[in-house]
Amino acid sequence: MTLIPMNVEQLRRQAIKNAQLREQQEKNYQVKVEQLSKHNVGNYLDIRTIKKSKQLKDQKNYYSIEMAIQELEDLLQNNRLYKFSSLTQSFIKKITGRENDSYTIRETGKFLSELINELKLKYEVKD
Repeated sequence: MTLIPMNVEQLRRQAIKNAQLREQQEKNYQVKVEQLSKHNVGNYLDIRTIKKSKQLKDQKNYYSIEMAIQELEDLLQNNRLYKFSSLTQSFIKKITGRENDSYTIRETGKFLSELINELKLKYEVKD
């Protein structure tokens, strides 16, 4: 087998053809990825759909400690217990024996809300 050397023009044409072929392969790959991501699998396995979902945002807010503390502070402020927030957080830490998490803060908030409402009913306090 004899190799025939190519001149510059032939090399240039071959390089252009290779570049176009590579570009077409990339486009085909992107089209295939888009088709797969649009494929209807019940929308619970598609990562892009999950990341954009309202449920994921709500879940992040629910597990957010800062959001739970803010809700507790709002509850206490609505009932004119302005300085009770830090006391409540230290109480949670003391009872649980670990750092505060959103679940314990929210459950404590629910308990305090029910307690405050019962006291208001019992002593006929009006807002």
